[in-house]
Amino acid sequence: MLLEQCDVREKNSMAPALDIELETYEKYRDHLLATAEGKYVLIYKDQVVSTYDTQMDAVAQGYRQFGNVPFLVKKITRVEIPENFVSHLLGV
Repeated sequence: MLLEQCDVREKNSMAPALDIELETYEKYRDHLLATAEGKYVLIYKDQVVSTYDTQMDAVAQGYRQFGNVPFLVKKITRVEIPENFVSHLLGV
């Protein structure tokens, strides 16, 4: 029971972190595909900041412009390919 409560609390606190940014990406996806397919987009809240040739350029600009806060850097592609990342914060 305690494990279930922890899982629910963790999911609720993590889920909305980039919801606005992901919704913004979906809203502008067609335009981004037409103008910058294959590049990386930097999105902060509901603002498409710009597109970049490399992921590192977009991430660096995000930190310069917004600091250490959540922002989205996403490759602009027609087909979404799931990527898996391991977090050291999981305590596993």
